[in-house]
Amino acid sequence: MDWTPMFPLNELPAGSMKARQGLLLIHQADGSLYATENACPHQGYPLSQGSLSGCILTCTWHNFKFDIRDGKCVMGEESLRTHPIRVRDGVIEVQRDRSVDIPATWASLEQGLQRAQVARSSREAARLLLAGVAPAQILAHSVAWDTNHGEYGVGHSGALAADLLGWMELPPPGFPIEEHRVQMVGEVMELAARTVLGLPMRRRPEAEAPGEGAAKELARRVEAEDAAGAEALLRGMLAAGWEILEIEAALYPILSEHFLDFGHPFIYLGKYRELISAAGREWADPLLGGLIFGISNGTREDLLPPWASFRSRWKKFEEEGGPERAFAARIQGRGGASAALVQAILSAAPGECFVAVAQALVEGRWEEVLDSLVEAGAQRLWRFDPAHDGDPTVEEGWLDVTHRFTVPQAMAGIDQVWKHPMMTKIILMVGHFINLGKGLDRTEAPVTVPVDLDQLRDKVLAGRSTRGIFFAHDVKTLVAAKKVGSPSAIQAVNHFLTHQVQERPTRRAAVEALRLVRDGTPPHSLSG
Repeated sequence: MDWTPMFPLNELPAGSMKARQGLLLIHQADGSLYATENACPHQGYPLSQGSLSGCILTCTWHNFKFDIRDGKCVMGEESLRTHPIRVRDGVIEVQRDRSVDIPATWASLEQGLQRAQVARSSREAARLLLAGVAPAQILAHSVAWDTNHGEYGVGHSGALAADLLGWMELPPPGFPIEEHRVQMVGEVMELAARTVLGLPMRRRPEAEAPGEGAAKELARRVEAEDAAGAEALLRGMLAAGWEILEIEAALYPILSEHFLDFGHPFIYLGKYRELISAAGREWADPLLGGLIFGISNGTREDLLPPWASFRSRWKKFEEEGGPERAFAARIQGRGGASAALVQAILSAAPGECFVAVAQALVEGRWEEVLDSLVEAGAQRLWRFDPAHDGDPTVEEGWLDVTHRFTVPQAMAGIDQVWKHPMMTKIILMVGHFINLGKGLDRTEAPVTVPVDLDQLRDKVLAGRSTRGIFFAHDVKTLVAAKKVGSPSAIQAVNHFLTHQVQERPTRRAAVEALRLVRDGTPPHSLSG
């Protein structure tokens, strides 16, 4: 780097400072010279308008303080960039380095995440993007940070990151592309930071070399809720060179054992594959490691009372060889939703829903069943009564019902990867899940209205939702509707995105607290 002449030394008396060409030159009383950026790294206000006390430079605008000797921020957020300075032939010269210190920027971005300083992390992301770092790398880095800090592994940030990959080059009209990209990565960072605020990094187990029958051993550990052991083995499988699709194939039998956490793992697994494909295999370890850790710790919905009839019917179906007969009878290419099957999933008693779906599978109508589940899920969302979301005495709200649509949409992708008789259980579980939501429907029939999906996307990006978790569901549901493309899916996402959502849960929390503390009763649920 060349030395740039600034001005004669006699123009900067000892004990003074002077701004020139975006730099702040400081001449200490002891004769030492320093050069820093004049723009405060916080919001860019000129540091020349600040004050100097010893070696501590204070930005008057927000009282951030920096050590001029190395630029370290002693109160505030990011550090201040400093530059070599010298005097040659009576003229002050500065060797200004305009490059981005990539490792330092990543470290500062992570510090911002740890402290939920989202604006700081966004500034560091902007520096990385302008330095040529791919958006997918920043997204994957943020998700990995989330999974490594999350108490139970995976969070919503991974699914959001995968969805926003497809929006990265689609700014709303009049919105500059660079600002749009920073917003996209910022949305993921904000969700990650708020989710694991203040939590230390989770201690991850060392990779364990997989032996013969590793997939079955992985399933055994998950069933035993040995989360650390499951993560250690999965890490070993990746280190041994297992392909991502091989890992997926090992995970689907595990997901067929229980309906976990409102079906989130069905959504996450496909999304993580997309993100790893875009960002690189090196991200598979933290992302999939966090996923299996979360799966091991997940709530097993199928063990709850509303699933009792399902458990008994599945046991009988399995004992009679139903999964094998259905898989053997499978007919490819007979897609399209069945009106009768959709109606059974939506409105029949749970037992009748099970029989209808199981019979269609045994008859080989798999594609028809999968399409019917997606259609039923879309109609369930379209039928949702928004009054439930605003009723603090009702446990379910908009976010609960969106899963009745996004889970079957994600599950349809599983069928393309995992060809196995036990896929029948996943299909039947999802059918039962959708069926349990019928108590959430409004009494009047839904009305078809004109919908522009691009306008809905712009509405989401403009800030329809203020909390990251709601934004993630906005995006996930809209992405699913665009992939499905059916009239019901489009009407469903419009119904969701054009109604108010209750993002402050304090009233509902108060009601539920009193039900428990005063009355000793659980929340009031309408879904089973």
